[in-house]
Amino acid sequence: MKWSEFKELVRTNLLVDADRKGRGIQKYINQLMVSGVINLQDYIDAFKSRNINTFFPSDMFSVPTGRNSSEVEFSPTHATVESVIVSGLFNDDTSERWYSYVDVVPWSSRYSVTNGCPTRTRAYSGRVTFGDGRLYLCSPLAEHEKLYVYWSGVKQKYEDDDLVIYDDASAKAVSDYIKAHLNREVDKDVAMYESYMKMYSKQRQELHRVWKNYNNTTAIDHASNQSTGISEFTVG
Repeated sequence: MKWSEFKELVRTNLLVDADRKGRGIQKYINQLMVSGVINLQDYIDAFKSRNINTFFPSDMFSVPTGRNSSEVEFSPTHATVESVIVSGLFNDDTSERWYSYVDVVPWSSRYSVTNGCPTRTRAYSGRVTFGDGRLYLCSPLAEHEKLYVYWSGVKQKYEDDDLVIYDDASAKAVSDYIKAHLNREVDKDVAMYESYMKMYSKQRQELHRVWKNYNNTTAIDHASNQSTGISEFTVG
């Protein structure tokens, strides 16, 4: 559903609270709606925003102080890198591609990347690290190679036309989250705040139980299907 549709579901569950009057109340409700889904994302991994950045050789620049390594800006906020994949052609006479995971090393070991590593082959994909708002890769991408960075993050801003993963049960949970905070901050009713937060916590726990078992396709499956339309792939 769209964010606008989700907001409408939340307001339906708010019942009379949806029409509360008073200075800044409606703005506060909209703010709490976003705070509620951020809180759900913190607890339910499946709700986090999934993203992919694709880089080509022309996007990358040589590391000034390194050798046989390249860099590019990469600075999403609240991001967790899940997989990095490199893809190349089997040979110049075919459009069929191979895919292989790149070794992600911690920032503390960045010099093992910026100081270079052996030239990439299908059997050796190289190394990558992230820091200072940049991505560092060795060895540099060769012609026809692509780099896919799969990462998840907590989405904190929404437009009405944004597609969201949240369902009806999520809308009910967020509505109770909003009711709790309205009771605490507006009505100064701590008992009702605690009651609604208890209901919200139980709903959040149930959402986590339901969503944790959903299967996701692997990063390589996605890269293969999305970038070439070829259903078969080779992992180096």
